[in-house]
Amino acid sequence: MTRLISRFSSLRFKFALALALFSSILMIAVMLLLEQRLRETLVQESIDKGLGIAQGLAFNTEDPLLTGDDLYLFSAVKNAIRSAGVTYAQILDRNRIIRADTKMDRVGTSYQAPADMVPIKETAQFSVFRRYGPNDVGILDLQVPIVTLGDQAVRIGEIHLGLSESLINENILKMRMYLGGLAVIALLIGAIGAAILAGMLVGPLTAIMRGVKAVGDGNLEQNINLNRNDELGVLADAFNDMAANLRDKEFIKNTFERYVSKPLANQILEKKDELQLGGEVREVTILFSDIRRFTSLAEKLSPEQVVAILNDYFTRMINVVSRYEGMVDKLMGDSVMALFGAPISLGDEPLRAIQCALQMQHEGTLFNQAQKEKGLPELPMGIGINTGTVVAGNIGSSTKMEYTVIGDEVNIAARMQGVARPGEVLISEKTYQMVADNVRVSALEPITFKGKNTVVAVYRVDGLVDNEKALALIFASKWHILTRRKPNNY
Repeated sequence: MTRLISRFSSLRFKFALALALFSSILMIAVMLLLEQRLRETLVQESIDKGLGIAQGLAFNTEDPLLTGDDLYLFSAVKNAIRSAGVTYAQILDRNRIIRADTKMDRVGTSYQAPADMVPIKETAQFSVFRRYGPNDVGILDLQVPIVTLGDQAVRIGEIHLGLSESLINENILKMRMYLGGLAVIALLIGAIGAAILAGMLVGPLTAIMRGVKAVGDGNLEQNINLNRNDELGVLADAFNDMAANLRDKEFIKNTFERYVSKPLANQILEKKDELQLGGEVREVTILFSDIRRFTSLAEKLSPEQVVAILNDYFTRMINVVSRYEGMVDKLMGDSVMALFGAPISLGDEPLRAIQCALQMQHEGTLFNQAQKEKGLPELPMGIGINTGTVVAGNIGSSTKMEYTVIGDEVNIAARMQGVARPGEVLISEKTYQMVADNVRVSALEPITFKGKNTVVAVYRVDGLVDNEKALALIFASKWHILTRRKPNNY
């Protein structure tokens, strides 16, 4: 049973999903890396900007701090916080007493560093710490010493400048939105590309899968043209070779079925390892049928009519043989040679051969009725059946062979057919002994064949014991002979 593949279980979906996931992970990693680099760059720019403000403030407040000019100090602090990103400014003296602050309540108090302050960078010229203000917004605390400008630099205080990271966060957020938009566009383009690429890779597999399914359903006329030089191309070529081989085997099988029934053909193909086609001794039942006075009848018809009549006749006879699991061995002029028990034995060969012969006579009656209605000559038929041991196998050369049976038993069957009158089915003693409980017969005078000293007992089949209807089917022919014949030499 063929499984149905859902959309989400298909290779196309899995391949596209894998590409999309890979692209997403790659983009996220790139975004995180860019964000980290951008943050470092923006922090450094903010520090550089704040350092410029703080150093300028330290330079300008040296004298006011020494002279106690608090008005100038407050003015300097007020000017400092006017710069973008500066949240506070403090001026401390050498004793770390706040001399000027953006918040007046802290002026005159001793500076206490916040507990959550974490150092980021410390040098001889400045120090940078990070702490978090309201709403957990990061604040960079930039500390620059105030030193005298004399021959010997003396530290007289320090500048504290608060730099908010809100602008940095805003810039990063803008960068995220920008990169996010690019990522969405890239994902859409990538999805389309993944779908196209998946189609290029999965499409051939889908074609091969459909071809395999079609072959599994019995449609062998499959050929996949991928025109590829990769592994998929090799796979398609291998599939095409397989389909061609299956077509050849199917052709052989169909050809074989013209001579044997389909069940028998299937059994022969299934049991091919049991066959010994080189030649083997087998017990078979041979059936010969022949049209009486056909040569004289054919002289009255055109060649085209003769061929058409024979084709119709043989079609009927071959169908009957196939119906009873026999094998048509030869079509010789207007004669049919059929085998039961070769190339394989199915059991009850003699009985099936007799049933086949009776049905052939019935089909012959129907055929002759149709001939009469068309104004064409009727074709009476005689049948002979014999059972015995023969040599069965391939006969011929390495270039031309045919499967057949040879032996004296074949000749006996052929000669019995020769003495059978129109509408009769004659069987030998060997055949009769194997079906005595199933057929009704009339014993005829033994026959001595020309060139042989052996006398052959002959029986005419009158019907089947377990099927009284067979009598009506078989001997409806006007050529049915009810009288005993005299001894014959043939």
